[in-house]
Amino acid sequence: MSQLAPPQHAHPGAQPGVEQVQTTNQRSPVAVNIANYLFQNPILKQRVGLMDNERDMSFFRYKRLNRALLSEDYKTRQANPRNGLIPINDDAEAQRVLILLIQNQLIIPINKLHYAEIKAKRGWKPNKTKPTLTKGEKAFLDPDAYYGWLYAKPNPFQLLYSILAVIGVFTVILFPLWPYFMKRGVWYLSMAALGLIGLFFVVAIVRLILYVISLVALPKPFWLFPNLFEDCGVIESFQPLYGWEEPKKKKSKKSKASASGETAAATPSESVSSASNTTSSGANVVANGSATTKRRAVLEEVDEE
Repeated sequence: MSQLAPPQHAHPGAQPGVEQVQTTNQRSPVAVNIANYLFQNPILKQRVGLMDNERDMSFFRYKRLNRALLSEDYKTRQANPRNGLIPINDDAEAQRVLILLIQNQLIIPINKLHYAEIKAKRGWKPNKTKPTLTKGEKAFLDPDAYYGWLYAKPNPFQLLYSILAVIGVFTVILFPLWPYFMKRGVWYLSMAALGLIGLFFVVAIVRLILYVISLVALPKPFWLFPNLFEDCGVIESFQPLYGWEEPKKKKSKKSKASASGETAAATPSESVSSASNTTSSGANVVANGSATTKRRAVLEEVDEE
């Protein structure tokens, strides 16, 4: 059950009434036809957000719905009886259509959260590309009020896919009744598939043997089809034909010793400078604490941006 309220910018002295909208599970054909026209309509300019920070939901503003229902395109579609659209001539009739869509559970009122509101909810994270949405308790007749779609257009090819699936199942079941040339064709295809699988294992074993031999006989390890097991396409797996494995660079002991010497040399100078800049150990602790506090504040500001 949803509540329909007047616009939020109503006169402060007025006592706005709240209308209870009873929802139903049986969708009327008129509401479905209107939803079918509105869904993904370019006039609606709908966007995709995250409902409860989890699932995608398309949403739009009320003023876009009102504009689409009063457009010339809607009047043209409504003139065709096959579309099953009702005539809409003013804002009051557009509001009744909004109530009709809510009653048939085709749309719901939603709230779009700001960054601070998202961070206030435990476990929720702001998304850079999709706004976070929550379900609203009241449906406001405000031009900037948001509504989310519970409706999805049926796939026009769903019936075709179902028929093809049934035909495929019966085709496999009736394999004993297939003509001889079809059975022979299936046998050739299965043998070709097994041959390709066997060839793949042979190539993998050969390249491993060549790699082990190259470790002993050659200065660099040799790979046949170096991208064979990489995460890439089928054609890219066999390109290039061969390659040499580059040895990993190791840091020498001299470089490590020089680096440790530089660190040790820098440490006394830093300690001397820090000692000269502070009057006492207690003052030094306070200075470090204040520096840490400033750095944390900067990180939080960057995170909020």
